[in-house]
Amino acid sequence: MPPSSPLRCLALLALTLAGALGPLALPVAALDFAALTQSVSPERAARYEVFRRFQIRGVCGTTQLELAAAHGANTLRTYTPPTRAQLDDYQRLGLRVVVGIWMPHPGENSGRNGKWTYDYATQGEKQLKDLADVIDRIGDHPAILLWCLGNEVPLERPYLETVERMSRLIHARYPRQLTSLTMVNAPKDKLALIRAVAPDLDLIGCNSYGQGAVSGSSRNLEEAWGRAYYVSEFGPPGPWGGRKTAWGVHYEPAYDAKIADLRQSLERIDAAPHCLGSTMFLWGAWQKGKEFPTYFSAFLPPQLDGKHGRDDPLYRTPIADEFLRYWSGREPAERAPVLKTISLAGREGAGDAAVAAGQPLRATATASDPVATARPLRYRWWVLDPAGKVVRGPVDTPQPAVEFPPFPAKGETYALLVYVIAEERFASGFSLPFRVE
Repeated sequence: MPPSSPLRCLALLALTLAGALGPLALPVAALDFAALTQSVSPERAARYEVFRRFQIRGVCGTTQLELAAAHGANTLRTYTPPTRAQLDDYQRLGLRVVVGIWMPHPGENSGRNGKWTYDYATQGEKQLKDLADVIDRIGDHPAILLWCLGNEVPLERPYLETVERMSRLIHARYPRQLTSLTMVNAPKDKLALIRAVAPDLDLIGCNSYGQGAVSGSSRNLEEAWGRAYYVSEFGPPGPWGGRKTAWGVHYEPAYDAKIADLRQSLERIDAAPHCLGSTMFLWGAWQKGKEFPTYFSAFLPPQLDGKHGRDDPLYRTPIADEFLRYWSGREPAERAPVLKTISLAGREGAGDAAVAAGQPLRATATASDPVATARPLRYRWWVLDPAGKVVRGPVDTPQPAVEFPPFPAKGETYALLVYVIAEERFASGFSLPFRVE
């Protein structure tokens, strides 16, 4: 964004006001700087120096960065290298940057140009050449906090050997810069493999969703890695765990459960002696694959048609509010309404939701509004098929109830997705799976 944009001015004003109001009640991290530098080389200890008085409080995603920075976020994680101009913009907001180097998975990959295969044993040299080009373009930029050499790439020896060479290349050019990779859930055997094959790496990023996964990963990293790490992606549990319907679809947690889970994750992150902090996922609106945006997103698109543009308005959710509270130590002045329950008529408390074939689908929702001044709430409803395609809706209602026409075919399964919306700026939502009986 341009340095003189109104949003940036608002962000800087918010930062000034926050300072004028006195010290923030920020969480106290247990990061032990002495433990980070113990038994490491002087070169690595010098690279860790940045964390003597700095804890990563960051985001994955570039939506409303001014808002995040104004509430105390200090880091942005990218998945591909930013341009120099982007780094300048991030630095003006007070953000340090985790520079992501996108690296293919071994074997079959897919992208805009179709499917293709990759073999690090024979093609890894290209990664070094591409990295050298990136270093030439941006390597000296002061906004860089660290480099991330791949996101969730399967941890096989040829990949790790390439990572080791890339890490050494960065350190040869910039001895004080930090290198990392990002893995999933930090199993101990993979941590041992990283230590053996890529010893030049300074730290590990770990992607974990749900407080149980965050706690288990942190425990493994403290015990089996014993060096610096950060939680590079985390959020509430995703659509792959928890309670399932009789036909195998996972239930999406309501917001109260999501917020409680997030707080437990953050407590574990702040309590870990070698943990440098975290970058939450997603500071934006998820619109990929068949997962609903309500699983991961701190912001929601007004529609589910996939046509939302980069600059189109988004609804702020209670997930965003929770991170604003965590980063700043205060409840944000403006907050989103909280969707609490969704139920189908005649099925309240009756197990898996269902509607009789040939009968209308009648549903109700309950919500609460945390702001002191009453404001009108309205609701937006969709029915989606198992692939996430909209088959009914959207339907907007001023009251928390809706009726859809009958579903004729027995045995079909769907999801009812609902938003509760306030002021066309704030919303929350989640889904309820159901079947036709």
